[in-house]
Amino acid sequence: MAIDASFDSPGIFRRYIERNARYALSLIKVPASQPLSRKKLTIAFQALQYTLALPELWAFSKQLLLALAPQMELLDLRVLWLPYLKEGLRQSLNQHDEEAELSLRYYLGNFLREANAYDEAIEQYTRGMVLAEKRGDVGMKVRLLNRYAFALRRKGDLDRAEEYANLALSLAENEPIEQGYSNLVLGAVRYDQRRWDSCLTYASRALEIWLEHDAGRNLAWAYTNLGVTLWRKGELEKAKKYLESGIRIFEEIGDIVHQASAKMNMGAVLIEANEPERALSYLAEAEKVFHAIQDKRRMAMVANNLAHVYQMMGIYDDALDAFQQSVSLWQAVGEPARALNVLHSVISLLLDMGEIQHAQKLLQEAYLELASIEGHPDYERLVTDFERLEMKTTVVAD
Repeated sequence: MAIDASFDSPGIFRRYIERNARYALSLIKVPASQPLSRKKLTIAFQALQYTLALPELWAFSKQLLLALAPQMELLDLRVLWLPYLKEGLRQSLNQHDEEAELSLRYYLGNFLREANAYDEAIEQYTRGMVLAEKRGDVGMKVRLLNRYAFALRRKGDLDRAEEYANLALSLAENEPIEQGYSNLVLGAVRYDQRRWDSCLTYASRALEIWLEHDAGRNLAWAYTNLGVTLWRKGELEKAKKYLESGIRIFEEIGDIVHQASAKMNMGAVLIEANEPERALSYLAEAEKVFHAIQDKRRMAMVANNLAHVYQMMGIYDDALDAFQQSVSLWQAVGEPARALNVLHSVISLLLDMGEIQHAQKLLQEAYLELASIEGHPDYERLVTDFERLEMKTTVVAD
């Protein structure tokens, strides 16, 4: 008598994926402040790839996505992470899982903001806020409002950024971490307005709140912002100390990307302190990270700072290349005012190098570009700066 035995291949494969997902979750369910090793991340990514391929395993996909998302904000793997976030959001919608959708819109918005896709980020934050309102989730609404305000600030819409940060602050009575974030955003707005004392007040308030609640990564942001503001006020030694504190905390929690930003800022302070060799070391470390994640905005910043270092060291050709790279990057991310700021440095350097005709040609291009940013907060200052540069060009030519 023959025995009929069926081999349930799909069932076995599914159980194998479930086992892998459970194992991956056991590895990565740690506090967001505790960085994961690349080995653990590889295991988790592999598990997520398989669970997302089987919609019936959405419960595992959801857990993996929400456990990985805070970690991915710390690392230089953002480009790899985007497809997983988008697919996760798509499946959350198919599954009518509003809890997952809300969190994934928040994380996707953050990713897009840091990729300089501000309008797309704002769309995610807006949809998230509507959903948070529907669900009565005040905490998430405040988080989204603050990030919305930060994206507006990055776009240069400072009035609306201030409006939304203040709205978040008014709703954050039971959200002390977000109270600190609101103050951080308001300080950033004041920074862009070059109101250094007011910026210092808001950044200090954020630091005070976060120290009280031991808010690790947020503390590092506050220290970094205070350091940059003190640099603008000319208090270089204090600026160095705050930036060192920020760099140390970012190192402890494994936040490679924001640590690179803090190192870039330290480089700027060291330039001001006439320490070009030390500045070059910090800036070179930051540049590697920004290139790895293809963060063009920060690549533009670090290229500008490197140009100033090369100029201080008398390496003028490298300085000119770095300045021009910065101009191109600012143009590529749609920030013409910043591009013009750097172009001013390019023209000034060309004059120092005796390249008068080249300088005059770029000056004419600058005037044409200025017309496109009329109404921008920096417009009047830039017009004055270029007019002074034109006078210098005429004197040198004579």
